[in-house]
Amino acid sequence: MIKQDIVNRVSKELGIAKVKAEMAVESVFDSLKAAMHRGDRIELRGFGVFMVKPRKSGIGRNPRTGDEVPIPPGKTVRFKPGKEIRFYQGERHET
Repeated sequence: MIKQDIVNRVSKELGIAKVKAEMAVESVFDSLKAAMHRGDRIELRGFGVFMVKPRKSGIGRNPRTGDEVPIPPGKTVRFKPGKEIRFYQGERHET
C-alpha cells in the first residue's frame, strides 16, 4: 500500500474529493513527522506505537573491500504494533 492508496480510500469512505483527502492525509503525516523530529512517542490506540530511540555508534564493514567503517551514533524510529494488528503464526489477516 502506498500513500495514494490511503488517499483514495479516505476519499471513497468519506465521500470527499481526492484533493481534500490528500490534504487530510498529508496533514496527518506532517504531524507525525514533526512529533518524531521532537522525539515524541506517538501512540495510536488500536494500531501501535512509534518511538524515537537512540542508536549506538559502532564499527561496520564495507562489503566490497572488507574495510572497517565507523558508524556514528544517531536516532532511529521503532514501531511496536498494537494487539489488533499483531500477526500470529498460521493466521492471515486480509482487508
